[in-house]
Amino acid sequence: MRQRIVESAAQIIGERGYAEASIARIVEEVGISQGTFYRYFETRQDLFDVVLPTYAERMLEFIQKHVEVDAVGLEREMQRMQAFLDFVADHPWFARVVDEANVQAPAANAAYFDRVVAGYVRTLKRAVERGEIQGYEPDELEGIAIALLAARSYYAKVYLSSMGRAGESSRATVLKGYRAFIERALFMPPR
Repeated sequence: MRQRIVESAAQIIGERGYAEASIARIVEEVGISQGTFYRYFETRQDLFDVVLPTYAERMLEFIQKHVEVDAVGLEREMQRMQAFLDFVADHPWFARVVDEANVQAPAANAAYFDRVVAGYVRTLKRAVERGEIQGYEPDELEGIAIALLAARSYYAKVYLSSMGRAGESSRATVLKGYRAFIERALFMPPR
């Protein structure tokens, strides 16, 4: 039941925003009483603080599951981006949950940001150790991870906004641009 409440809240937040995600709307969507809601969450904010970290873990698991174990370098990064876009396509409301969390669920936003950035930094460190990425200092990797996550976020928004108009051609364009950027920024040896 707790998971159903979280899933319903995520979709409502993503479609209508945090402000419109009232307990009444959530319990109506799930088909439970408000008393049942309060067995699992003390307040609406307690629920909000669980939604984004829950979907962050789902997103990371999805990406990991869709990246080939033996993929390295640029191909690994492209598989990660493709998996991210697949996740966003399956959860089109996810971007709004992330966007609004900074104001409406700051604890959840901080947990999401810390988890996702830390994971990306570990990925970049492994790529540096394997010699796939060269010319960056270890203390630069967090900044690179943040920049790449910001790029992904905006690529996803462009992709989502154009899905209805251009479909797969938009996805191909997004991936082509991302590939060119990442290849030049990370996977070319320094001069």
